[in-house]
Amino acid sequence: MMLGTEGGEGFVVKVRGLPWSCSADEVQRFFSDCKIQNGAQGIRFIYTREGRPSGEAFVELESEDEVKLALKKDRETMGHRYVE
Repeated sequence: MMLGTEGGEGFVVKVRGLPWSCSADEVQRFFSDCKIQNGAQGIRFIYTREGRPSGEAFVELESEDEVKLALKKDRETMGHRYVE
């Protein structure tokens, strides 16, 4: 997982290794210990040029403390895949 900031406001982590069929609800459950900004709307999936899910997403969190909690989830599994 990688950390970034959005225009100096907000806290965003980039998540890789998500199952391609993963939904926003599943990402919310994976990060259930963290407060995601605007719930499912704070999750942005990345798609390939062909419009297929890439297994990556940006998750906007409410604070730096929430980012620290999210980063602790690095290499935990979601289904049969581990998430970075």
